[in-house]
Amino acid sequence: MKRLRILVLMLFLTVLVGSAQNISVKSFQLLETDLTANLEGTKEIDQNGEVAALIKVITTETGFMFDLGMLGIVRQVQHPGEIWLYVPHGVQRISINHQRLGRLEEPYYFQIPVQAARTYELVLTTSRVKTIVEEDAGGGFLVLHVNPASAIVLIDDKVVEIKADGSLTSFLLYGDHTYRIQAPGYKSETGTISITSEETKTLDITLQSTRANVTFTTDMDDAEIWVNNELKGTGRWTGTLDAGAYIVETRKAGCRPQRTTITVSEQEERTVTLNAPIPIVGKLRVESDPMGADVLLAGKRLGQTPGIFSDVPVGTHTIRIIKDGYEPQTVEAVVEEGKIASVSATLTSTGEQTAVQPQKPKEPKEPRPQKEPKPSLPSLFKKTGFHVDADYLLGSPSAVGASVGAYLSNIHLEVSYALPLAAPIPIYYTFNYNDGSFSNPVLQSYKPSSLLGGSVGYGIPLGHRLR
Repeated sequence: MKRLRILVLMLFLTVLVGSAQNISVKSFQLLETDLTANLEGTKEIDQNGEVAALIKVITTETGFMFDLGMLGIVRQVQHPGEIWLYVPHGVQRISINHQRLGRLEEPYYFQIPVQAARTYELVLTTSRVKTIVEEDAGGGFLVLHVNPASAIVLIDDKVVEIKADGSLTSFLLYGDHTYRIQAPGYKSETGTISITSEETKTLDITLQSTRANVTFTTDMDDAEIWVNNELKGTGRWTGTLDAGAYIVETRKAGCRPQRTTITVSEQEERTVTLNAPIPIVGKLRVESDPMGADVLLAGKRLGQTPGIFSDVPVGTHTIRIIKDGYEPQTVEAVVEEGKIASVSATLTSTGEQTAVQPQKPKEPKEPRPQKEPKPSLPSLFKKTGFHVDADYLLGSPSAVGASVGAYLSNIHLEVSYALPLAAPIPIYYTFNYNDGSFSNPVLQSYKPSSLLGGSVGYGIPLGHRLR
């Protein structure tokens, strides 16, 4: 039925215009979403080595001859229902001739600039046959909404440009068409869509993420976190990473970076605590005149002058030296690893002295009662003394003697001598022989001997005073 309507329309137009065979340009426009001119397999290179522009001439007729003047046509390809003209960029006009239909009365000047690697559409009409059949569009529109908007969309294996919001509108001829949507970090989605009428089909596609959700933390709040040599954050970072292995570093000026390698899987939830950078330190020697000034580094008190301070981060530091009654001094020190940086300062007195607080007079204490002095003892009873004694020994035999002694503190030393008064004592004794007889008595005298003695002792106070 459609073919019959087209045939009747063609016959009507033929009768209306008689034998006139004029050619006219209905429209010329840029196809924003058509990338045919810049795709491998369909693009052409002009004589200047640049990608040529493509003009799709819409017509059902064949046998046209086109002329661009001096620039010339790079290539002409006949397709069903259209002719592809590859032209250099910058062409301004085109002349059209046909053996049966005649020629375009005047060259057609393009109303928009022709740019390299872009695709354009030129619709031709004749007084005998309209090249685009108005009874049926020959296809329908496909409207896509893609998430994420950075995805790449291919329809029938050709890349189609989408807008910043992830939307796409494309006119497709009747029939089945394949699509493929892909994006880094997401699972690709493919499918087939059938265009059977002029109705617009809408398709919403959201790709499923394959990325892992990762959080990196470190104990040093101002340490930088780098992933594959790309700065991600400071102290803490949370984000998504594609499945795979990564080199993660913590960095900070004046510190040695710490590096580790981690591997994440698809859709993994993971928190990683990273080692903080190790500070690189040196030593700082500070002196001042006068001594005893406080040394401050970044508001932190290191100690007093003179002093050598360890574990000072390397780099250029501003040292503040302060002391009461003196103007503060600020000096710079460059601390290097394994070395001692030396700085000194002479403080200037401010002329202000600390006021001396008057002391309160002490209240007089009440006098303690005095004890009465003890009566002094005779020297005979002091702790140290000497003594001489005369002794008489009554007994058998009797004897007379003398002793000399002394007290040295509580130690008593004494030497004594005794002389017996008795006469020699006769002693008689006999011998008993083996035969039982005895000898006559034998007389022998015994005289007591004199006695010399001594003693050492410890005296108690009572014995010290009484003898």
